[in-house]
Amino acid sequence: SPEADRLTLLRRASYDLLGLPPSKEQIDGFLGDRSPNAWEKVVDSLLASPRYGEKWGRHWLDVIRFGESTGFERNVIINNAWPFRDYVIRSFNEDKPYDRFVIEHLAGDELDQPTYDSLTATTFYRIGPRVRFREKNYPSYRYDYMDDMIRTTYQGFMGLSVNCARCHDHKFDPITRLDYYRSMAAFWGYVDYD
Repeated sequence: SPEADRLTLLRRASYDLLGLPPSKEQIDGFLGDRSPNAWEKVVDSLLASPRYGEKWGRHWLDVIRFGESTGFERNVIINNAWPFRDYVIRSFNEDKPYDRFVIEHLAGDELDQPTYDSLTATTFYRIGPRVRFREKNYPSYRYDYMDDMIRTTYQGFMGLSVNCARCHDHKFDPITRLDYYRSMAAFWGYVDYD
């Protein structure tokens, strides 16, 4: 392929990092800047944009099955889900280290000095599909919620599928049924009935 021209490079970078086309001002500024570090300045400005966290945070929110409603038969809006969404966006925009991001999700309330962000991050356990209005009549739903949390944790943070381990061991799965239920014991206290 031939080398891309400057406008094509700018458009590619803008779509890749922000999910948006470059503005007229960005185009004019980049095409008019003939300094040797013009490209670096453009990339730095795109990474500094709040749109960066919005685009890339959205991918993470998809991975961990975030929704601002409960889903299922009665799709109830969760009015206080937005702080978690904003926490994820802010974490991307602030370039939070991944290990800190994971710790805050999984144990943000257990840190020696919890912060607003670390406490908000534990919303990870409370989001996801819920039936809510039938839980007291059907305690088996608790296991479905636990399964959702376990699967999301393993798939999101480790890239492992653990669906089968709820019922049986698989010859090629790295997670056994015993490991699955050990994980359930760790998460058990996080699911309660409304």
